[in-house]
Amino acid sequence: MNLSEKIMMLRKKEGWSQEELANHLQISRQAVSKWESGQSMPDTDKIIQLSQLFHVTTDYLLLDQENEGNIQTGIYLSLTQVQEYLKIRKQSSLKIAFATFLCVISPIPLIGFTTLCQYQRFHMAENLAISIGLSFLIICITIAVILFCLCAFKVKKYDFLEKEDFSLENSVKEYAVKEKEAYQDHYHRYQILGIALCILSVLPIFIFLNYEFLESIAVCFLLLFVSIGCFFLVLAGTYQNALDKILQTGDYTPEQKKKNALKSKISTIYWLVVTAIFLYYTFGENGNGQIQYSWIIWAIAGVLYGVVMIIIDLISRRRN
Repeated sequence: MNLSEKIMMLRKKEGWSQEELANHLQISRQAVSKWESGQSMPDTDKIIQLSQLFHVTTDYLLLDQENEGNIQTGIYLSLTQVQEYLKIRKQSSLKIAFATFLCVISPIPLIGFTTLCQYQRFHMAENLAISIGLSFLIICITIAVILFCLCAFKVKKYDFLEKEDFSLENSVKEYAVKEKEAYQDHYHRYQILGIALCILSVLPIFIFLNYEFLESIAVCFLLLFVSIGCFFLVLAGTYQNALDKILQTGDYTPEQKKKNALKSKISTIYWLVVTAIFLYYTFGENGNGQIQYSWIIWAIAGVLYGVVMIIIDLISRRRN
């Protein structure tokens, strides 16, 4: 990157026009335009002024090097792009939260009906109970997948935010910071509600612990509480994550993005293995073919997944 490109990049980072930069340096706009087009070079005094104005060294400006301290190069996000991305994520947060809710409640009818049909008072054949439960599960998962895909397609052009480094002009960064500050009350409210519901979800298990018939029904209530809790947690987290991506904070700092790439690969392998185990245990040569029992594999896998991610973080920190 040559001097003219660096001047243009630094000026845009500050959110200044050529005329505004010229006013800071007490020169004409045409002089700045010639610098940025490479038609002329600033003299020594102006180089020093530029270094002080942009908080970089004169070596950075004059030598052929890419970065100086916290100066970022490459992709620049405009205010329009940031507003569009945040609007998409805010609109899709409700759909993603509802899709998550559907995934968690999907096995409830299967567990509930197969439990109830074991008692004579509930006049329903076991095969019919399983058919209704499986149909509900498949419909819920299908709707959830469609919603996830629709939301992913809308934001696909901004996938680079999770993988690549980019820069914001100061005015754009200030806008994103204000958006995040304004959202914090909603975020904390949804987080507290979601966490509270997930904690309270275990109460039905304890309440009906000594009632054999009601144990499975208690699991249904547990899943219902968890599904509502997850709804609020995802609703809160979707837009919060979008703001973190824009500001490159939290899980989306340049260093964390490298870790996330590794986690993504491990996650893909992990869930493929879990799916294979579920299918083999349920429908394999020695499988019982009863999903109402084998669904527990997913619950165990979910807990173990959190443990695996923690282990990866610990290993990464040790290496660093």
